Amino acid sequence: MTYKGRLLVGLCVLALVVGIVPAVGAQGSVILQIAVPQFMLDVFTPEVLAPFEQQYGVQVQVVDGGTETLFPSQAASDVSGHLESIAEYVSAADVVVVTSDNLTVEATRAGYYLDLMPLANGDPTLNSDDFYPALYQAFQWDRGLWALPVSTSLNTMSYDQAAFDELGLAYPDPRWTLDDLAYAARQLTEFDPSGAVTSPGLLVSNAEGVALLLRSLLGHGFYDMNTLPEAPMLATSDLEALLTTWYEMVDEGIVTVGFQEGANDLPMTIGTGFFGGGGPNNQQNTRVDVILPGGHAELDAQAVAVSKGTLYPELAYDLAKFLTSSPEATNNPFGIRAARQSMLGVEVSNNTGGPGGGFRFRAVDAATEAILGEALPTGIGASELRFSSYVAQAIQSMQTEGLDARTALLDAEAAAIANLQTAADIGADTVITVASPDLPVVLAAGEISLNFGYSSLFRLGGLPNEDQWQALINEFVANDPQVGEIIMDAGGDPRISSSDDAATYDCYVLPTNSVADTDLTTILNLDPYLNSDPTFDPNDMVSGVLAQVQQDNKTWALPLTLSPQVMEYDPAAFARAGVPEPEGGWTVDEFVNALQALKVYPEDPTPFAPQDSGTSLLLLIAAYGGTPLDYRTNPPTANFNDPATVDAIRQVLDLAKQGYIAYNSEQGGGFVVILGGADDESPIRTQAFGGRGQGFGRGPGGGQGGPGGAASNNDYLMTTYPTGLQYNAVSYSMYTAYISASAQNPDACYRWISTIAQNTSLIGGMPARRSAINDPALLATEGQDTIDAYLEFDRLLGDPNTITLTSLTTGGDPASAILNLWLNQVFDDYVLNDGDLEAGLAQAQIYADGYLECVAALPPVDVASDNPGAGFQQIAECATKVDPGFSSLIGFGRAGG
Repeated sequence: MTYKGRLLVGLCVLALVVGIVPAVGAQGSVILQIAVPQFMLDVFTPEVLAPFEQQYGVQVQVVDGGTETLFPSQAASDVSGHLESIAEYVSAADVVVVTSDNLTVEATRAGYYLDLMPLANGDPTLNSDDFYPALYQAFQWDRGLWALPVSTSLNTMSYDQAAFDELGLAYPDPRWTLDDLAYAARQLTEFDPSGAVTSPGLLVSNAEGVALLLRSLLGHGFYDMNTLPEAPMLATSDLEALLTTWYEMVDEGIVTVGFQEGANDLPMTIGTGFFGGGGPNNQQNTRVDVILPGGHAELDAQAVAVSKGTLYPELAYDLAKFLTSSPEATNNPFGIRAARQSMLGVEVSNNTGGPGGGFRFRAVDAATEAILGEALPTGIGASELRFSSYVAQAIQSMQTEGLDARTALLDAEAAAIANLQTAADIGADTVITVASPDLPVVLAAGEISLNFGYSSLFRLGGLPNEDQWQALINEFVANDPQVGEIIMDAGGDPRISSSDDAATYDCYVLPTNSVADTDLTTILNLDPYLNSDPTFDPNDMVSGVLAQVQQDNKTWALPLTLSPQVMEYDPAAFARAGVPEPEGGWTVDEFVNALQALKVYPEDPTPFAPQDSGTSLLLLIAAYGGTPLDYRTNPPTANFNDPATVDAIRQVLDLAKQGYIAYNSEQGGGFVVILGGADDESPIRTQAFGGRGQGFGRGPGGGQGGPGGAASNNDYLMTTYPTGLQYNAVSYSMYTAYISASAQNPDACYRWISTIAQNTSLIGGMPARRSAINDPALLATEGQDTIDAYLEFDRLLGDPNTITLTSLTTGGDPASAILNLWLNQVFDDYVLNDGDLEAGLAQAQIYADGYLECVAALPPVDVASDNPGAGFQQIAECATKVDPGFSSLIGFGRAGG
């Protein structure tokens, strides 16, 4: 879009979206727009696209690709909504990167995508033989070629080898029939003394996963290859027989459909993803990935398609072809193997940031390479899974309506035929026109442009309040005497260092306090601006936050909002149990009394379901008087075997063992605690008032869960974590604003970030200024319980007995985060394996003492160096030196929550 304060918003999504819009630029060249999701903006850089621009004499613009169009409603259940979403998508760009979710037979029947077959057949440089055959055919149907594949992931079967060994069962084999699978599932299912199933032998993630299994066993697609266009063919005797057997397995209870906690501890799973070398391992690291029974794996390809509305089909096709040979594009975060065989082993130009930095294929070990060798020649892609959503619909009809297999398949086949006719009818009345690209703003004499970056910690769904940012930018530009344009890039990557942002933008906002991680020579000291700003009062700031962004008695960032970790509770559940609501906070004794009153019978829901990776435990342990990691020192002091700490840890973990706190370890062999999970029935849950786009906290435009985010139930109210007699503990992250030392107009930058600080509703979360918390406008949108939680959190921050916990996402450093891994290992062993708590903590203390001594001798990590990873590697080597088993840990990602 184009307006005086130009807003370029990169949109973060969980699948690939790319688009191009043609127009004539200032020099008469064609402008192609390429829409890239936020998580890939560091891949599709000007340097990566420059070779194409130079070869073809065009300009390529990177733009927003959309959200809903990435995951449209399924055609089987809502064909009109499905097509409406895809029509919007293909109208945004000439070229779109697609998956089987948004390149469907219904969309091609509607005429939304360009058939590339004529262009491909006439292109002597395409070299179609270079593609893995199954991938090149993945988007071919009705004698058309609808996309060029870029890369692929796999969907396979995973099984626990130890479970099979224990029962002396043969391992899963591609030659298995459905009866073989049923036999193994039956043997691996666990029953209680009454004969009721307590744990099924097989889990399939969803009905689509069941359809994938049936397609593998069937040996042919769900379509009639003898018709043109190819018609759905579901009501066949062989599919009916398979579906009947499958339903009997479900009815028997030996198989369950739907992802659930602890899924990867079940003996067999299908559709939970392929991870290579054994998948998301259970604690014994005994899981193995295999081809599905029937001899196939799903090739879930990421591909590049061309909109039917493009004005430049040849150029759009050429760009699509270019991307299939781009190391940066083919090494995208969703793939495990490039679609072109010639790309095997080709590395990106730069793995340390800049062009081609960011997410990359994981290293392929021998086990992964072996399964790829089996899967690629025989894999089934989107073309062979056409109409599988209708098979999934038949499966659900059998379960919900009690239909037999044949009736369900006949109904599903009829629905598919009807939807294809609807698609053709809609397509006949729809003209796809690709939108024009933005043209550069022409600045008046004396006007300047600000390059502004905005990063969000959780970028799923992109920037949900783009129109509000646009309004603020327009208002600022209209009233500022100097600024004529603000180019806002909301695709900033929170994983890269603040120093990198300082080299890219004039001013920028980060979702964390990155002062400690930043080369301070790359950003400006804000004190001269703050001291002369009549709108800034240091006494108006929430307790302690200004000190968090200060070093060497200088202020390096402007605090904007806090994302405190708090609790939310169901007042209706509290009323039913006769439990007083924690208005204004509660003590740890009141918290435990509530847990016990809320869970009277074993079948009652777990009262407290944390949704974090361990911070909740540390907050509760502090309330009991324990400080296993004392963050009042830097680095934090490890007090793992201090008697008071041991007692506090035991009291909290015993609540988990007794079923009052949801607890499981899902990844990493027990080294990483992942508590609870989203449990809508739990009376008490964790919550974080995150910024917009994080999916946490309430706020305008979101109703539930904040603007555009995952819903937080509006029936739940907010409160702080319980306080203790000796200590309180809090944890929070903080949105902060910075000015680059290289900014040409730093005064204008400060005026802009100061404006943002006075409009923090755009970010969401708890304002860093008390005056903003007490603003009646905030009360109207957030509710009194949220305001009370903010005020109580401010009070706790000012309490001298309060300890602030840090983590990688709240400004902690990796050296400190590693300590959490040893602590979490002990927690897991005690709760899940009934291990010796004192012995485990004593060993963890030995590791911590040796590790901290080693790290203290290291030079500080130079985040501004060309290779900061070398410093982090030294830290990891210290951990491995004291604990040789550390190398088997799964990294730092969840250390300390």
